[in-house]
Amino acid sequence: MFRILIDGDLILEAVMNRTEFTADVSKLLEIVDPSIQLYLTNVGLHKIYAYAACLKNRQMADTVVDWLVGKIKICIVDQSIMHTARLSPLKDFESAVEVVCLQHYQLDAIITNQPEDFRGVVNRFYIWSFRDLWLRVTLETQLQVSF
Repeated sequence: MFRILIDGDLILEAVMNRTEFTADVSKLLEIVDPSIQLYLTNVGLHKIYAYAACLKNRQMADTVVDWLVGKIKICIVDQSIMHTARLSPLKDFESAVEVVCLQHYQLDAIITNQPEDFRGVVNRFYIWSFRDLWLRVTLETQLQVSF
C-alpha cells in the first residue's frame, strides 16, 4: 500500500479550479484503490477550509472539509513537528512541515505539483508528481496480478 501525503496546496488549487492538475486530484480523491491511502496535514486542511469559506460560504467549506476527512487521514502537526520543520533547510516552510510529517508518520511519498518547493530534500525519491504516482500504482497493480 502506498501511504501518500498530498500537498495541501494541490487540493486547494483543485478546489479553487485553478490548475491543470484538477483532473488528477479529482481522480485521486475519487479513486477506490486499496493500494493508496491518502494523508493531509491538519494545517493544509485548515487552509483549504479558510479559502473555501471565503470563496463560497462556511456551509460549503464544511461540506468540502467533511468530504475530505471521509477520504483522507489527517496528520496532526504538533509543536515537535513545527520545531523540526523550523530547522529544515527548505525555503518553503509548509513544504518543510510536510517533509517532517512524511518522516514522523512513516509515509511513502509526498505528491505535489510544485517539486521546486522541495529542493534541498536529501532523498528526492519521496517527492512524486502525479505521473510518478500513476506509474507506481500501475506497476503495483501489475505485480499483484502476477502473483
